Amino acid sequence: MSRPDLRPLDVEPVNIRPPFDVRRTLIYDLEAARLDFLSAVHEPLTGIVLGTYDERMLAWLAGWDTPTVGTFVSLLHRARAARPLPRGDR
Repeated sequence: MSRPDLRPLDVEPVNIRPPFDVRRTLIYDLEAARLDFLSAVHEPLTGIVLGTYDERMLAWLAGWDTPTVGTFVSLLHRARAARPLPRGDR
């Protein structure tokens, strides 16, 4: 499986999943689109235990537009892929 394209964003993303600069087929059903956005937000958080408030905030975020959700998801993916900070830097 190839690694997702996780370049820093220099322009507004047009997608909620990598690659963030490639348009996907539009989902015209608003509820289906919101669920797709929520799924995209959860993908880089796989394996992380989330609390009720975490889930509430992710659901809130999933209600925003493609550029907002795409940027946030891009940041989560890049943070997940980054090396951990040395213990003294936290």
